[in-house]
Amino acid sequence: MLLPKRGLVNTYLLGWGHFVGDYYANILPVMLPILALKFGFSYSECGLLYMIFQVSGCLLQAPLGIAADKRNLGLLLPISILTSGVLASSVGLCNSVWILVVIVFLSGICSSGFHPVLGGMVPVVSPKGREIFGTSIFLVGGNVGFAIAPFLTALYLEHFESPKLIYLAVFPIITTAIIFQRKIYQKEIIKNDVQDLSLKTIVACRPFVWLVLSIFFRAISYCALVSYIPLLITSRGYSSIDGSAVLMTMLLGTAIGGLMVGKFAKRYSFKNIIFSTYILTFVGLAIFLYNADNSIIAYLSVFLGGVGLYASTPVAIVWAQKMLPHADAFATSMMVGFTFGLGYLTSVLVGMLGDMVGLQLSLAVILLPTLVLAILALFKVKA
Repeated sequence: MLLPKRGLVNTYLLGWGHFVGDYYANILPVMLPILALKFGFSYSECGLLYMIFQVSGCLLQAPLGIAADKRNLGLLLPISILTSGVLASSVGLCNSVWILVVIVFLSGICSSGFHPVLGGMVPVVSPKGREIFGTSIFLVGGNVGFAIAPFLTALYLEHFESPKLIYLAVFPIITTAIIFQRKIYQKEIIKNDVQDLSLKTIVACRPFVWLVLSIFFRAISYCALVSYIPLLITSRGYSSIDGSAVLMTMLLGTAIGGLMVGKFAKRYSFKNIIFSTYILTFVGLAIFLYNADNSIIAYLSVFLGGVGLYASTPVAIVWAQKMLPHADAFATSMMVGFTFGLGYLTSVLVGMLGDMVGLQLSLAVILLPTLVLAILALFKVKA
């Protein structure tokens, strides 16, 4: 088997693959106001549609992560990026609610393959001793793609009708060809303790369970904001471009936060880094939700909230991998897949409450207390 080479080129290409995969995973939020007008969706129905996409993909990532550590499932990487990207680009073609739901569901299913495989490839291609840096590059690629997708898609839709969204499918096609050419989907499977990894083994590792719980509570804020920021801003009288710009600002903050933390990971303990990011998130989101407009204060606070929301993720992934040795893909899938799947599932409650009291109050009432729960769960992790 011809394995990919270690080095920065392939590390950055992993980041690019994550960029493309997550770009198409975040086309839907900016389409929600358009789809809401087209089909007459309420806030909760918009949240349910986005939940269908995210949950269908995210909750499959944990079992796929276990399978990827045991067997060579590398082909899932290019196939997943290709199929999920093409399906997401076809959302604008839908004229039926049921066809829309099926395409969104299938796009989520297809997207479930690239996170576990990509995450498991990071230790394979990263330069020796620079695994946290490689993990940061991997995450930053996805965060940037996720961040700019709503804004660029909104600009695209300002000039082209939504059915022409299908033309964007060219990028996942090209990316798939690059991944095949560089062989960035093959790794050697070594027989080790992961062969015996089971639910009992996972539950027995209490620090890992508490870390997953903490990241889940934090993920609720991330998932709810990604789902509802465009709707929140447009509901307060601003344009869809404004809503996309605010969401992009938050997600660019997540990208920068994920990159910055790699520089500090060796100076401070994992727990202290994550705790600091939670505090930053709480303060930033509290200020943003109080304003919820397009002011400089709102942009700055949502950016800082985004920095805190994702800065802990590279550290959490490496920490989880150390807690469960020889299970890199599974640990990654739990930190960036399973917890976010539960987060999107829970964030539907925001939409349901928002239909009754408004999105601004609903987000504040649900997100800020769950961040406190994230901190409490973190304190239970014995370093």
